[in-house]
Amino acid sequence: MNLTKNYSKQIQQIAELNDLVSLLKKAPTIVVKVEILDLLPVVQEYLKQPSIIQKSISDLPIDRQYAIKSVIAIGQAPIIFNMQNSGEDCFERFDEILRHLLELERFYQFLGGIIGYHVTVLTMIAEQNNAVISKDTNFIHPEGMQLDHDTIEIRSAVKWGIENLSKIAEILPLGGAGDRLNLTDEKSSTPLPAAMLSFLGRSLLEGIIRDHQAREYLYYKLYGKQLITPIAMMTSSEKNNHMHILNICQNNNWFGRPQDSFFFFIQPLVPVITTDGNWSLSAPLTLTLKPGGHGVIWKLAQNQGVFDWLNSKGYHKSLVRQINNPIAGTDLALLALMGIGCKKNKAFGFISCERLLNAAEGTNVLIEKQISNAYEYCLTNIEYTDFARQGIGETPATPGSPYSKFPTNTNIIFADIPSIQRAIQTCPIPGQIINIKNKFPYIDSNGHLSYKEGGRLESTMQNIADCFCKSFSKKPKMSELHDSLPTFILNNPRIKTISTTKKTYKDGESPLGTPEQAYFDLLINNLHLLQSLCKFNLPSQESLDIYLKKGPNCIFLHHPALGPLYSIIAQKLRNGRLHPGSELQLEIAEVDIEELDLKGSLIIEVKTPMGHKDTKSHLLYGGEGRCRLHNVQVNNKGIDRSESNCYWKNKIEHHEKLHIILEEGAEFEAKDVKFEGHLVFEVPKKCRLKITQDSDGHIVEELEHIIKPSWQWKYSFDDENNIKLRIEG
Repeated sequence: MNLTKNYSKQIQQIAELNDLVSLLKKAPTIVVKVEILDLLPVVQEYLKQPSIIQKSISDLPIDRQYAIKSVIAIGQAPIIFNMQNSGEDCFERFDEILRHLLELERFYQFLGGIIGYHVTVLTMIAEQNNAVISKDTNFIHPEGMQLDHDTIEIRSAVKWGIENLSKIAEILPLGGAGDRLNLTDEKSSTPLPAAMLSFLGRSLLEGIIRDHQAREYLYYKLYGKQLITPIAMMTSSEKNNHMHILNICQNNNWFGRPQDSFFFFIQPLVPVITTDGNWSLSAPLTLTLKPGGHGVIWKLAQNQGVFDWLNSKGYHKSLVRQINNPIAGTDLALLALMGIGCKKNKAFGFISCERLLNAAEGTNVLIEKQISNAYEYCLTNIEYTDFARQGIGETPATPGSPYSKFPTNTNIIFADIPSIQRAIQTCPIPGQIINIKNKFPYIDSNGHLSYKEGGRLESTMQNIADCFCKSFSKKPKMSELHDSLPTFILNNPRIKTISTTKKTYKDGESPLGTPEQAYFDLLINNLHLLQSLCKFNLPSQESLDIYLKKGPNCIFLHHPALGPLYSIIAQKLRNGRLHPGSELQLEIAEVDIEELDLKGSLIIEVKTPMGHKDTKSHLLYGGEGRCRLHNVQVNNKGIDRSESNCYWKNKIEHHEKLHIILEEGAEFEAKDVKFEGHLVFEVPKKCRLKITQDSDGHIVEELEHIIKPSWQWKYSFDDENNIKLRIEG
């Protein structure tokens, strides 16, 4: 469909509204702004007609008068303020509309408020298919450190990241609607936001916090100091997102952290506008509102005091990652990102990877522009919705490759906060885009309901990088250029970088972007770790198609604090075998496993894997439960494959399993033992259960109280920045 053919009548309106916005921006006070709107014929004509607004507008506060007259000025009052069939609660709905309009006016003041927002969306709709290619602009594949090999440079970056964890906060954009997940509450059937998706048996938010605490735990093991890194979360009102996020935190006792180590700031919702230039309403006096994209995060953090809060705590750097990519914390990439960003004093950084052709993913590019006699370079992102306009096609990296010429943007970001604060002075909301892909309800001035294509002003947080450019008098060498830029990029294998949970899987459709695909990719990573680094003998990995039909052939899941680095996990798990259909789940950080032969299911679970709780229920790292298995065989019937298991939710039924449950500070030890059938061992707090096997093959249990751990892993760096583990005790 040619989106521009329906908008010829809007061109004049766009020009007139742009002139009006320019005039209003020059007005010194809101009173003067109201006077300017009062001179408009459309406002005068509307307020001549008998209505509740005509009767009451002069009695309203000046900011509400201005909001109402702004709606009249853009020609939307007959639609937005139509009170036909609005019901007994029409005044409450009217007040709610005014509240949203005032929020829109304040937050988008730099655009011109309500009127500026409207004309910006109209302009973007009209220009949707207009190319903006410049002959003076080149798109270059960005160069950066490759993270797919073990080198001293990568290990150094990881070490720098660990050393600087005490200076790096985490900012999480959690306001996404997740409409394509069709996520609902099982009891009430009310829609739920993406952060509530249960992945591996816990919400996506809990998964991110586990990754975060695993890095803190690693720091503790190396330096003996506990970090409580501040976490800022951008929520929204969409689907009660903010309330649900708070409930997750409260129900998890703030994940064992002080409540004041969290900061919440709410993303504004913005109106949807149809392609013919009218505002969408889902019911009379009820605007269709959606989150305005995560690009608002920087301005919002500035306005709502997030940056001041972090600065007061001495945190001037931040990691940023999205909620819907549960594999982003795999292995070393996040630590390397933070390490390079801090050590080289960069303003902004990306983790990137291969981009699948035709995927709904943005791309990282190095933009070269010739300006007069100078060359300007910017390492940034281009959204897939803008590919046509920018002249970026779906060109394969090499003939026949499934990957595109440019790498994908993963929204895994390093940010220097002072640099961001300077950037938003000139670019308050970066990466403004409109994505016309859905139909929305539209109620015309006569009250008739229909559905029309539409969108809202969205934005991308990663495009704040557009502000971090550098100019040269002549073309620099690429190797010199990348080192001198204020931005940087790291390249990681796709399988360890991005696999999103954006939509529900449907038979016959691509699983890309579904929880099923994310789980499969996570298993591939875990099993590769077990086979290649831990030296386990594993059955052949089955294809994605077979996994989708029959379930996984082999399962290995672990708590992120077991590493999170693969090089650490490989020292805790050494040699062994998993038979076809087996399942190994390690909800534990401290294990010493060698020569394990598993046929069936083994689940080791510690109630507090990284430590213990104090009297305030705060998590203190250390004194954690631990398990030692040497030359152990496990033989049971394992998973019941006849049941409707949902593997990606970790909802699995068993015929039999060996389940080891450790209370706080408890220990389990078995050597030269064969466990057969369904067995459950529960070890009380501060107790050690030693299992042996007598000459008749009977299991012998020996339980004793312990004051302190009988053994523990000691972490240290060697001269080549490897993290080496040794057992003490």
